[in-house]
Amino acid sequence: MSNGISKNFLRRELRKKTEEFLGKGGEIKKYQQGETGEPADQPRAKSVFVSPSPIKKRTYVNEVVARLDERKQKKTPKPAPKASKKPIKKIIYDDFGEPLREVWFDQ
Repeated sequence: MSNGISKNFLRRELRKKTEEFLGKGGEIKKYQQGETGEPADQPRAKSVFVSPSPIKKRTYVNEVVARLDERKQKKTPKPAPKASKKPIKKIIYDDFGEPLREVWFDQ
């Protein structure tokens, strides 16, 4: 259990408290299945298991999940790799027409 109390401990405590209650003159009434212990002349109390807030309408997302799964399965073709642009060599000349250096340019 999350609070560190074992089920056996709770059972022993419940048994102990029941015995104390019966020892002090308490009485346990037994009812047949379907009978109620509530008085018949008073309106029936609201069940403790009913939540006080109204039930909220649920939003189902099955269609959304299905569309997402469908999109995942569709494989969009990847664009073909672009042809690699080869650099172009350009020779730089001086004023007298002699080559000084080579420079590479991307297209």
